[in-house]
Amino acid sequence: MKTLLTLLVTFVFVLGAFSQEETKQLSQKEIKKLQKEQKKAAKAAEEERMAEVTRYMVQQHQFVLEADFLSDKYGSRVPVTTTINFVLIDSLVGTVQFGSAQAIGYNGVGGVTVDGRITKYEYSKIGKKEDSYSIRLIFMSSIGTYDITLMVNSQGYADASIRGNWSGQLNYHGKLVPLTLSRVYKGTPIL
Repeated sequence: MKTLLTLLVTFVFVLGAFSQEETKQLSQKEIKKLQKEQKKAAKAAEEERMAEVTRYMVQQHQFVLEADFLSDKYGSRVPVTTTINFVLIDSLVGTVQFGSAQAIGYNGVGGVTVDGRITKYEYSKIGKKEDSYSIRLIFMSSIGTYDITLMVNSQGYADASIRGNWSGQLNYHGKLVPLTLSRVYKGTPIL
């Protein structure tokens, strides 16, 4: 019995030493490869999570497009502050605002804020994987009716084109953010 116990303890120590030698034998190249695979898996999981959040926001009609850039119908892009340049959609109501941090405008943040009702909201899946969205909505306000078209990819990056009663067009380029996580500052709306 003592021999069996001694043999078992010796076997455990030899096995432990052998397993330590195997882990020591991983080269730097193999370690970098493992780290790269872990980063790739984490990135894929994050992309999947963002695709699910984007899908939920589009289906529930609740999101804020926080703009990094504004552009006109000719494509001239201007970088802007995301907290005061946005399109907010909350079910049947919405807000469109643009502003400048250097001036005081009609809304108190150097631009215009328009509140309104959403009378039509349609979306469809687009792309080869059908993981992007095309959204069209009609936005009625006290100063007119606006046709808003959004193109949203699976990661939440979006472009919105706003056309109103005039011949011009204003484009917002940025990222969709859930209402609860948005940090936008809403100015005084036009009545």
